[in-house]
Amino acid sequence: SDTAIVLASGAAGAVDHAALEGALFDVALSLTKQVARDGEGAEKLIEVRVERARDAHQAKVVAKAIVNSPLVKTAVHGADPNWGRVAMAIGKCSEFVDIDQDRVVISFGDQEVYPTQLAMGDLDALSAYMRGTDVVIRVALNTGDASATVWGCDLTDGYVRINADYTT
Repeated sequence: SDTAIVLASGAAGAVDHAALEGALFDVALSLTKQVARDGEGAEKLIEVRVERARDAHQAKVVAKAIVNSPLVKTAVHGADPNWGRVAMAIGKCSEFVDIDQDRVVISFGDQEVYPTQLAMGDLDALSAYMRGTDVVIRVALNTGDASATVWGCDLTDGYVRINADYTT
Protein backbone atom coordinates (compact mmCIF):
# COMPACT_ATOMS: atom_id res chain seq x y z
CA SER A 1 0.00 0.00 0.00
CA ASP A 2 1.14 3.51 -0.79
CA THR A 3 1.18 6.12 1.97
CA ALA A 4 1.83 9.86 2.11
CA ILE A 5 2.44 11.74 5.36
CA VAL A 6 2.60 15.50 5.92
CA LEU A 7 4.36 16.84 9.00
CA ALA A 8 4.71 20.44 10.17
CA SER A 9 7.19 21.55 12.82
CA GLY A 10 5.96 25.12 13.06
CA ALA A 11 9.46 26.43 12.28
CA ALA A 12 8.20 28.33 9.23
CA GLY A 13 6.28 30.75 11.41
CA ALA A 14 2.98 32.30 10.32
CA VAL A 15 1.35 30.49 7.43
CA ASP A 16 -1.41 31.46 5.03
CA HIS A 17 -3.72 28.55 5.88
CA ALA A 18 -5.85 28.91 2.75
CA ALA A 19 -2.77 28.89 0.49
CA LEU A 20 -1.30 25.92 2.37
CA GLU A 21 -4.58 24.01 2.15
CA GLY A 22 -4.80 24.69 -1.59
CA ALA A 23 -1.20 23.63 -2.17
CA LEU A 24 -1.63 20.45 -0.10
CA PHE A 25 -4.80 19.60 -1.99
CA ASP A 26 -3.02 20.04 -5.34
CA VAL A 27 -0.10 17.84 -4.24
CA ALA A 28 -2.40 15.17 -2.79
CA LEU A 29 -4.50 15.10 -5.96
CA SER A 30 -1.40 14.78 -8.14
CA LEU A 31 -0.05 11.95 -5.95
CA THR A 32 -3.44 10.20 -5.99
CA LYS A 33 -3.47 10.17 -9.77
CA GLN A 34 0.19 9.09 -9.95
CA VAL A 35 -0.43 6.15 -7.60
CA ALA A 36 -3.47 5.05 -9.63
CA ARG A 37 -1.64 5.47 -12.96
CA ASP A 38 1.32 3.47 -11.61
CA GLY A 39 -0.77 0.40 -10.68
CA GLU A 40 0.70 -3.00 -11.48
CA GLY A 41 0.45 -3.44 -15.25
CA ALA A 42 -1.76 -0.35 -15.56
CA GLU A 43 -2.05 1.36 -18.92
CA LYS A 44 -4.97 3.76 -18.34
CA LEU A 45 -6.08 6.13 -15.61
CA ILE A 46 -9.80 5.88 -14.86
CA GLU A 47 -11.58 8.84 -13.29
CA VAL A 48 -15.11 8.20 -12.04
CA ARG A 49 -17.30 11.21 -11.24
CA VAL A 50 -20.61 10.53 -9.53
CA GLU A 51 -22.84 13.59 -9.55
CA ARG A 52 -26.30 14.49 -8.27
CA ALA A 53 -26.15 11.88 -5.51
CA ARG A 54 -28.30 12.04 -2.37
CA ASP A 55 -25.26 12.75 -0.18
CA ALA A 56 -21.46 12.47 -0.21
CA HIS A 57 -21.61 8.92 1.19
CA GLN A 58 -23.82 7.68 -1.64
CA ALA A 59 -21.64 9.40 -4.25
CA LYS A 60 -18.42 7.93 -2.84
CA VAL A 61 -19.75 4.38 -2.43
CA VAL A 62 -21.12 4.30 -5.98
CA ALA A 63 -17.95 5.86 -7.46
CA LYS A 64 -15.75 3.30 -5.68
CA ALA A 65 -18.00 0.43 -6.78
CA ILE A 66 -17.53 1.53 -10.39
CA VAL A 67 -13.78 2.18 -10.29
CA ASN A 68 -13.10 -1.09 -8.40
CA SER A 69 -15.23 -3.29 -10.68
CA PRO A 70 -13.06 -5.80 -12.58
CA LEU A 71 -15.59 -5.74 -15.43
CA VAL A 72 -15.40 -1.94 -15.71
CA LYS A 73 -11.59 -2.06 -15.49
CA THR A 74 -11.33 -4.64 -18.28
CA ALA A 75 -13.87 -2.78 -20.44
CA VAL A 76 -11.77 0.38 -20.13
CA HIS A 77 -8.61 -1.59 -20.95
CA GLY A 78 -10.29 -2.99 -24.06
CA ALA A 79 -11.56 0.48 -25.08
CA ASP A 80 -15.11 -0.89 -24.85
CA PRO A 81 -17.71 1.77 -23.91
CA ASN A 82 -19.86 -0.87 -22.21
CA TRP A 83 -22.31 1.14 -20.09
CA GLY A 84 -23.90 -2.11 -18.88
CA ARG A 85 -20.81 -2.84 -16.79
CA VAL A 86 -21.09 0.58 -15.16
CA ALA A 87 -24.81 0.00 -14.54
CA MET A 88 -23.99 -3.38 -12.99
CA ALA A 89 -21.54 -1.77 -10.56
CA ILE A 90 -24.15 0.83 -9.60
CA GLY A 91 -26.73 -1.93 -9.09
CA LYS A 92 -24.42 -3.72 -6.66
CA CYS A 93 -24.82 -0.75 -4.31
CA SER A 94 -28.04 -2.26 -2.99
CA GLU A 95 -27.99 -0.24 0.23
CA PHE A 96 -29.28 2.72 -1.78
CA VAL A 97 -32.90 1.98 -2.59
CA ASP A 98 -33.42 5.51 -3.95
CA ILE A 99 -31.25 4.88 -7.04
CA ASP A 100 -33.70 4.49 -9.92
CA GLN A 101 -32.30 3.07 -13.16
CA ASP A 102 -34.76 5.21 -15.11
CA ARG A 103 -33.18 8.39 -13.68
CA VAL A 104 -29.49 7.43 -13.92
CA VAL A 105 -27.39 8.96 -16.71
CA ILE A 106 -24.05 7.36 -17.70
CA SER A 107 -21.40 9.07 -19.84
CA PHE A 108 -17.90 8.23 -21.05
CA GLY A 109 -16.05 11.51 -21.35
CA ASP A 110 -18.63 13.98 -22.61
CA GLN A 111 -20.61 11.36 -24.53
CA GLU A 112 -23.82 10.22 -22.86
CA VAL A 113 -24.30 6.47 -23.41
CA TYR A 114 -27.29 5.71 -21.16
CA PRO A 115 -30.19 6.21 -21.51
CA THR A 116 -29.30 7.80 -24.88
CA GLN A 117 -28.74 5.39 -27.76
CA LEU A 118 -25.57 6.16 -29.72
CA ALA A 119 -25.50 6.72 -33.46
CA MET A 120 -22.82 4.71 -35.31
CA GLY A 121 -20.67 7.82 -35.85
CA ASP A 122 -20.83 8.62 -32.15
CA LEU A 123 -19.75 5.06 -31.32
CA ASP A 124 -16.67 5.41 -33.54
CA ALA A 125 -15.70 8.68 -31.82
CA LEU A 126 -16.37 7.17 -28.40
CA SER A 127 -14.24 4.11 -29.18
CA ALA A 128 -11.39 6.45 -30.18
CA TYR A 129 -11.80 8.30 -26.87
CA MET A 130 -11.73 5.01 -24.95
CA ARG A 131 -8.37 4.12 -26.57
CA GLY A 132 -6.78 7.11 -24.80
CA THR A 133 -4.70 6.83 -21.63
CA ASP A 134 -7.19 8.77 -19.48
CA VAL A 135 -10.86 7.75 -19.37
CA VAL A 136 -13.54 9.66 -17.46
CA ILE A 137 -16.76 7.88 -16.50
CA ARG A 138 -19.53 10.23 -15.35
CA VAL A 139 -22.68 9.07 -13.61
CA ALA A 140 -25.59 11.29 -12.60
CA LEU A 141 -27.73 9.46 -10.03
CA ASN A 142 -30.31 12.26 -9.83
CA THR A 143 -31.07 11.58 -6.17
CA GLY A 144 -29.68 14.88 -4.79
CA ASP A 145 -26.87 17.41 -5.21
CA ALA A 146 -23.76 15.68 -3.79
CA SER A 147 -20.79 14.47 -5.81
CA ALA A 148 -17.58 12.46 -5.49
CA THR A 149 -14.62 11.75 -7.76
CA VAL A 150 -12.33 8.73 -7.46
CA TRP A 151 -9.44 7.40 -9.52
CA GLY A 152 -8.23 3.95 -10.41
CA CYS A 153 -6.62 2.06 -13.26
CA ASP A 154 -7.51 -0.50 -15.87
CA LEU A 155 -7.04 -4.25 -15.43
CA THR A 156 -4.58 -5.66 -17.94
CA ASP A 157 -2.93 -8.92 -18.93
CA GLY A 158 0.20 -7.39 -17.39
CA TYR A 159 -1.51 -7.20 -13.99
CA VAL A 160 -2.41 -10.88 -14.19
CA ARG A 161 1.15 -11.85 -15.20
CA ILE A 162 2.76 -9.75 -12.46
CA ASN A 163 0.52 -11.24 -9.77
CA ALA A 164 0.50 -14.82 -11.07
CA ASP A 165 4.27 -15.17 -11.46
CA TYR A 166 5.45 -14.87 -7.88
CA THR A 167 4.86 -16.55 -4.54
CA THR A 168 4.96 -14.76 -1.22
